[in-house]
Amino acid sequence: MECRKYLPVAIALLVATSTATAQKPGAAVSAARGVYSSISRADTVALRALLSVDLRWVFGSSGDVATKQQLLRAASRPIPDIRLEYQMDSVETWERGGTATVDYRLTTTRTFREYRTVFTSRASDTFIRDDGRWQLLRHTQTWLVHAPDTMSLDSLEIAPFAGRYDRGNGYIDDVHFHNGYLVAQSTYEALMGSPGAHLYPVSQNTFSPERSAPMIVFERDARGRVTGYVQQQPDGTIARAPRLGGP
Repeated sequence: MECRKYLPVAIALLVATSTATAQKPGAAVSAARGVYSSISRADTVALRALLSVDLRWVFGSSGDVATKQQLLRAASRPIPDIRLEYQMDSVETWERGGTATVDYRLTTTRTFREYRTVFTSRASDTFIRDDGRWQLLRHTQTWLVHAPDTMSLDSLEIAPFAGRYDRGNGYIDDVHFHNGYLVAQSTYEALMGSPGAHLYPVSQNTFSPERSAPMIVFERDARGRVTGYVQQQPDGTIARAPRLGGP
């Protein structure tokens, strides 16, 4: 299945510390940590006992869904030479009857030799009680967006990007100066009376709207004139907007 190509990467982001003990207070939290601990050790025997037969593991990076058997197969093939650390905080849990939900913030550090990356996400686990112990029924995870580092460009460097860009079907992005900053105002924002998004420069041709939205990369022709831009949407699709009227 298509989701299997994401399993090794997603599992490489998971580490935890303890196994589940359903008899103690906070046992659902211990079960959540037990799932990660079992995956990090490639202990599929312990992991199998913590997973419901109806498990659905939803990946935040793609939206793909893995079943219990798919997760177990992926966990049995750990990525070599990877050192993983994690910090699990902001934990909240609710329990009613035979169901418990554990919400938390997960910070995972992945180190390959001297290369180090840090990922932060919000995760939510739903557990059901079976034979006196908690089993994971559903896992969802959403990446938290980090504001990018920005740089300073003077007005002469920014001026070439001002113009109108056609997103298609009459939907226009008007890139202009506002209060000394480069701003992109879409047709929708103009109708709503919104001033638009402040474009923060990340590189000579790349800007981050409000330091949170997907980045805009402006394109140039062979003479260095700005001809349009490309922007990846949150769902992964690519929007292309040629500049109206030419450079």
